[in-house]
Amino acid sequence: MGNEQDRRVLLAIILSLGVYYVWVSFFAPRPTAQDLAGSDGTVGVESPVQAPMAGSASAGGDAVPGVEVAGATTPGSDDSAAEVPAARVPERKEPVQTEAFTAVIDSSSGGIQDLVLTDYTESPVTHALWSWVFDRLSGRTDAPWTAYTGGDEPKRILGEMGAIGLAGVGAPTGDGPYWIERDGDGWVAHRTTPEGVTITKTLRPGDDPHTMRVEVSFRNGGSRAVDRLWVGVADQMDGKAGRFDNIPRPEALVDDDVEHLLDISDVDGSRVERFDGPVGWFGVGDRYFMAVLAPTEELVGSVVMDTLADGRTGAFMVDGQALAPGETRAISFLAFMGPKELDLLQDLDHDLDKAVEFGFFGFFSRILLFLLKIFYMGVSNWGLAIIALTVLVKAAFFPLTQKAFVSSKKMQALQPQLKELQERYKDNKELQSTETMKLFRENGVSPMGGCLPSLIQLPVWFALYGVMLRSVELYDSSFLYLKDLTAPDPYGVLPVIYAVAILAQQRMMPMGSMDPAQQRVMKMIPLVFAFMMFGFPSGLVLYFSVNIILTVFQQWLINRNHDASQAREQKATP
Repeated sequence: MGNEQDRRVLLAIILSLGVYYVWVSFFAPRPTAQDLAGSDGTVGVESPVQAPMAGSASAGGDAVPGVEVAGATTPGSDDSAAEVPAARVPERKEPVQTEAFTAVIDSSSGGIQDLVLTDYTESPVTHALWSWVFDRLSGRTDAPWTAYTGGDEPKRILGEMGAIGLAGVGAPTGDGPYWIERDGDGWVAHRTTPEGVTITKTLRPGDDPHTMRVEVSFRNGGSRAVDRLWVGVADQMDGKAGRFDNIPRPEALVDDDVEHLLDISDVDGSRVERFDGPVGWFGVGDRYFMAVLAPTEELVGSVVMDTLADGRTGAFMVDGQALAPGETRAISFLAFMGPKELDLLQDLDHDLDKAVEFGFFGFFSRILLFLLKIFYMGVSNWGLAIIALTVLVKAAFFPLTQKAFVSSKKMQALQPQLKELQERYKDNKELQSTETMKLFRENGVSPMGGCLPSLIQLPVWFALYGVMLRSVELYDSSFLYLKDLTAPDPYGVLPVIYAVAILAQQRMMPMGSMDPAQQRVMKMIPLVFAFMMFGFPSGLVLYFSVNIILTVFQQWLINRNHDASQAREQKATP
């Protein structure tokens, strides 16, 4: 009975893992949408998104030389003064270059655009063999199969239409055009809105090559108070991003929670996502890179994720405090544009490291990532580092696994006595349980001994899953035939190896005490796990494959030693 109970518990654990995987992949809740005008969480309430301001230029592409700003007022004037003749803002693109990125400060937005990282390239696009076979059989393609394409282009985290440092008054809309001037080692961009608010942006290089210091100043030169000053980051994006997709999306840290907008269709100007509380940072990012603004001082307001009238989608910090006539308010930011590298983000502070979302077992993920980096320093290959980490974890859990296997063998030897107790006390379940536990104690067997190692290793499995999915250190890393360990194996070799190994392990585990239905379920588990592995990052499947191979070898040694020990005992018995 104990061995059967052991397997039932293990079966429940495995099935729970499968259910968890399906849930987080397809049914995990997204952030709730809330109306821009309120914080009650209502979805679908119209927000007062305005049409583009008169005379504004699109923030994307090249601005038209000599953009005319109709009805513009001179900086510092109030709206009771006579309007000056239409000003013409010259097109200007100021190049920005650091050791980490290249970009331009564009007069169309007065912000940082066309942002390209110098030390990273785009990850190759992975084409799974089985998907190609299906498309070929269905007539959807006649092209030859290629496992990987691309991967040579520089990594772009903001496109020509994207901009970091958009600013305005009221509901987030388009921005610009701006007058741009050099100011020492930085730039100053300014414009005046139809409401008479002069917006001045000062942009200077930061202390780290991935950063810039950005100050946005609002001066109300009109005769009426204005509210909802906003600053934002936006780019062209559409569609829906899944949990495993590496696609840029608006994201923000608000009230110590990281929020995302995965489905762009959830917002359309009349419906927005709104998050209220202390704003840590906000911007655009994918699994491994981000372009965000972090207020340098505590700022309590809202972050709105919305699609602008020009089609760009982004995250916008909204300051709800009114700005009185003649009043000036300046907000300072640290602009970070680079990889979500844990050590780098921790050094920069501003809670930027929380963008690396390892999940519930993040504490263990950070330990495993630290160990992985140490191994990488020794072997200079992330695939070999993963194998070394697997061996280390296996060695750490070896005593527990050894004890579990020995306990399983002892439990198998007790099966005849357990069946005898079940038959003898079939009408008295309480006494049957008492006698069974007594038999376990006399033989030094724990009914949970086989499941304990699996339970203890669960945090490690989930933590390593987070490392493989979220660590930019593994981004675009290669191993043998694999060009990207953070993407699935397009050949399916590692999932097949895993399936074969887990089938071999299953054949080494006795199932004699199981009923036929349980045996069928247990035989299906390797197929379920193998199916899941086809969608996992190949680095994670590499870990699981090496781990299960070591487990099979360990179990084979235990079985051989146990059989040899039994043979000696039988030989010694007269």
